Amino acid sequence: MTPSALAETAAAPHNQNPQESKRRYRGIAAAALTALFGKGTSVVVSVITVPLTVRYLGAEGYGLWITISSVVTMFFLFDIGIASTLTNLISEAYAVDDKELAATYFATAFWIVLGITALLGLGGWILWPYIHWISIFHVQDPALANETSLAMAAAFMVFLLALPTSLATKVLGGYQELHVSNLFVAAGSVLSLLVVLAVVYSHGSLPLLIAGFAGSSVAANAACLLWICLFHKPWMKPWPRQVNPGYIRRIFSTGTQFFVIQMAALIIFSSGNLVISHYLNPAQVTPYAITWRLMGYMMAVQTMIIPALWPAYSEAYAKGHMAWIRSTYNRVRWITAVVLAFGCSTMLYAGRNVIRLWAGPAAIPSTLLVQLMCVWVVICVFTTNQSCLMGATFRVGKQAIASSLAAVANLALSILWVKTMGAAGVVLATIVSYLIFIVVVQTWEVRRILRGDFLVAREDRYQTRG
Repeated sequence: MTPSALAETAAAPHNQNPQESKRRYRGIAAAALTALFGKGTSVVVSVITVPLTVRYLGAEGYGLWITISSVVTMFFLFDIGIASTLTNLISEAYAVDDKELAATYFATAFWIVLGITALLGLGGWILWPYIHWISIFHVQDPALANETSLAMAAAFMVFLLALPTSLATKVLGGYQELHVSNLFVAAGSVLSLLVVLAVVYSHGSLPLLIAGFAGSSVAANAACLLWICLFHKPWMKPWPRQVNPGYIRRIFSTGTQFFVIQMAALIIFSSGNLVISHYLNPAQVTPYAITWRLMGYMMAVQTMIIPALWPAYSEAYAKGHMAWIRSTYNRVRWITAVVLAFGCSTMLYAGRNVIRLWAGPAAIPSTLLVQLMCVWVVICVFTTNQSCLMGATFRVGKQAIASSLAAVANLALSILWVKTMGAAGVVLATIVSYLIFIVVVQTWEVRRILRGDFLVAREDRYQTRG
């Protein structure tokens, strides 16, 4: 089906079938339940592995591991937003029940990402001898210094494999079948636990621990991708002949906007570990990272439903079902607010004691750090709900600009305040940058989306493309 056929679908925004609403909610519920299993498995694995690895590696070794993971996470922006774009494109194809269009979108995206992976691998091989990772991470322990470069190399190799295999989740997301993906996630979590136990028991090195732990998720994604292409949706096999050069421009056009947002998000979410490690030392990363991980458990409800909400919003928007989008958005906002109220109250009252019992004395944060983390997690959840809706409806242009400004301010303030406030300064920098640059812009844009202001312009765009 051509884009003009999508225009016909978008041209009838008020003919919402109640059965479609129920189907979307069933898909979200199924994804949430399996995410409860998948993320629950990940949480259990995290609860077991965090104290195990902190005690095995020590504060500096664990901090170095988390910092390396943060740096590698930054590399994912080099997919230029293609993965996020693919979810929306598959959702559009699903809205009009066009398997051929979905397969073409996937094949085009897959080979673009594979080409990017090859270029990154070549660039890494050429530049590696000139990068002094020990200085970047400010490693002081001589034993860790000897392992730093090899540990980073192991993480980079896993990242290269993760880029193309991660598209499996985007395909299933577009078809609102994330419940299947969550089962593979659970399997990857169990495998990662087994790897950690094996490495610790055999007194393995940090590079081996990083490669095995991160590689478990990649193996799960690879298995999921093979299952999709060979059994579940065999028409999705990404043969090179299915690549459509005409769609490359659209993928890159939307992808670059997602790329800017991803780059800003990675700076905001992942640079903290690197800033703390570089300007203080890796040992100071441990309380910061452990506290943030515990805070992340509060966001479990949101984490479970957001991946399923995105494609559901996208499909509903493609059909003009704004009433469903509005009611669903409000429900999610209230659910997450209730969970946050309970979680933050608990964290403020007993967070430091919980961390002391869980991860040991080396991971205990300051009271100020806990308080600021609670403020930040409220802002983070609020804006993540907004970002999900904006991303699903292709309203990311202003978000890209605002996120870029927030990232620059966040990094500058983090470097300034970490020297005087320690890790708490990094959190405060994030709060201030978000309040100034993100909250107002996104709130205004979401309000316009929910009013349906952009539907007419969207239909005109499709008619012109058709």
